[in-house]
Amino acid sequence: MRAMAEATGLPPVTGGDDDDVRRTVVVVGGGITGLTAAHALRRRGVHVTLYEAAPQVGGAMRTTHAGGFLAEHGPNSILCTPAAEQLIAQLGIDDEVIEVSAAAQHRYVVRGGVARAFPISPLAMLSTPLLSWPAKLRVLMEPLVRRRRTQADESIASFIERRLGREVLDYAVDPFVAGIYAGDPDALSMAHAFPQVFDLERQYGSLSKGLMATRREAQAARKAAAPAALPSAPSRAGRIIAFLDGMQTLPDALGAALGDAVRTDCPVRLVHRHQSRWMVEAGAEGAPHARLVDAVVMATPAHVLAAMELPAALRRDAAPIEQVAYPPVSTLTIGFRRGDVAHPLDGFGMLVPRVERRSVLGVLFNSTLFPERAPEGHVTLTCFVGGARQPERAREATDVLVERVLHDLRELLGVRGEPVFASHVYWPRAIPQYGVGYQAVKDAADATERQNPGLYLAGNYRTGVSVGDCIVGGLGVADRVAEYLARAG
Repeated sequence: MRAMAEATGLPPVTGGDDDDVRRTVVVVGGGITGLTAAHALRRRGVHVTLYEAAPQVGGAMRTTHAGGFLAEHGPNSILCTPAAEQLIAQLGIDDEVIEVSAAAQHRYVVRGGVARAFPISPLAMLSTPLLSWPAKLRVLMEPLVRRRRTQADESIASFIERRLGREVLDYAVDPFVAGIYAGDPDALSMAHAFPQVFDLERQYGSLSKGLMATRREAQAARKAAAPAALPSAPSRAGRIIAFLDGMQTLPDALGAALGDAVRTDCPVRLVHRHQSRWMVEAGAEGAPHARLVDAVVMATPAHVLAAMELPAALRRDAAPIEQVAYPPVSTLTIGFRRGDVAHPLDGFGMLVPRVERRSVLGVLFNSTLFPERAPEGHVTLTCFVGGARQPERAREATDVLVERVLHDLRELLGVRGEPVFASHVYWPRAIPQYGVGYQAVKDAADATERQNPGLYLAGNYRTGVSVGDCIVGGLGVADRVAEYLARAG
């Protein structure tokens, strides 16, 4: 090990990282996926070091506080899956969890310059002004639409227009695609962006039939399990949650649990195979540090791979991954006096379809969703600008963005006066786009791991973009690494 470090001109590993005592793993990337993977491996007794290029862990999960306002610059909430619930319990932050307010009843979608409540029941769908009567009739006819014969990949726009019509695409699906992916439904893959909906047609021939069948199956499963169920504490699984002091609570807790295993301000520049192990070069420019380890988890955004020094064979295998698009997004958190906003803000937020030609993709009503997001008598709104729809808007200066967003908020939410708080964060590469043909990316990730034993790829470009998906992805890669180490002996 020392000879290898000297041969590369890098300082050898110090006694604090005794690689010859037990199996060692490096995790590259301190977002939720990487943190979860490192935490899970450490709980298994694996010697883990996590390298993060930024000054803090958490990736896009970042919270700031100023003047009584709380601004979330990345994810604002978590759909609490069993995996997320278990992780929160392990970290001992259960008492910091807050659930979404009962006041957040509606999801609003703009049509004709008016924010209209999105229908969440069959009766509401029949009465909603969000869709015309011809569009509603088209939805009712969906079971009569024949399933697609070819198995070729299909865009979200093509799938929805074929099964439900153009108006449903424009006013029901397009705004949610913008809200989840900041993406373009003409470019994204239905099979990869919304696999569960895509599978309904394949399995049942119809979305309506599939939804009814899965509902019946779920009810039957609950009834079958009921007699054997034992009394237990109520589960938070399936609920939307956050943390009292903001979403950064989760990565901070993971970082604290990992302790000195976390190295921030420590970019990884080089990863290459050395006999049966992996050499990792990390550290600030001018002070690199070489380590020889048994396995490496690359829990970075896909585009980070393109900026690293990697063996030619590895780069060839991973080439499709490096091409994944990440459109820019600006997050603008704005605070107002409550009396300066006419809208009741009685919902989760507001989404804006592309056909409405507005600057904002969507707005979250943060101070309605969770407590302690604004001072007494004030409200907080988080606005998203840019994405695949208008990437140039995301890059604009803060004062320009504020004016653009205020123009929309005045017309759509009845905002009066000027904001009393504003916080802007620009994400040059925000959310991976699961484009048509995305199976090539997933195949490339699988092939890269097969051809490079001990190297693992993880991140939201592979297992889903939500916080819950990232937690599951981190746990999954930790399982694969543990199995590899066990086989290696």
